[in-house]
Amino acid sequence: MTAALADTNMVWFLAAHPSPDRLAVEWTESPKWTGQLPAGRAWDAVAMPYTLGLDVLGACGTLRGCCPPALADRWNRRLYLFIEPDQGGVWAEDIWTLPRESWLTIPHPEFGPCDCPTWWLHRPNVESDLLTAAELRTAVRLALPGYRRRAASAPVDGGVL
Repeated sequence: MTAALADTNMVWFLAAHPSPDRLAVEWTESPKWTGQLPAGRAWDAVAMPYTLGLDVLGACGTLRGCCPPALADRWNRRLYLFIEPDQGGVWAEDIWTLPRESWLTIPHPEFGPCDCPTWWLHRPNVESDLLTAAELRTAVRLALPGYRRRAASAPVDGGVL
């Protein structure tokens, strides 16, 4: 394992992978510094529309004073918030927990994104606190009304939210 991968910020990622050495190889051999991490092992990932996710992150910042780990997906226009494991299910319309063992493409936390389809809005690290289910529900409840108002007033011709 290289010195960059042995860094303490890497501990969180390596612990979340069933084969840490495989993740290290993926990151070092991928031309875009990407790897795959499975959901449901050390964390769950809750998927939501990108613009709603930004509102939820804002609510989390207000409620907690810090933001949880968050991964943006430019191809699917989604945001993934990382929460404590085993909190699965559907949270609201268009918000759900990825099924256990779903694999997310993640950029290397130090060297990405290098044209990766995903990028970290808030990188996890050893000190990262994952959201609890109650915290996420509160943040979503606070963010949904504004998101729905904006969505209802968006142009029908495909305007960007």
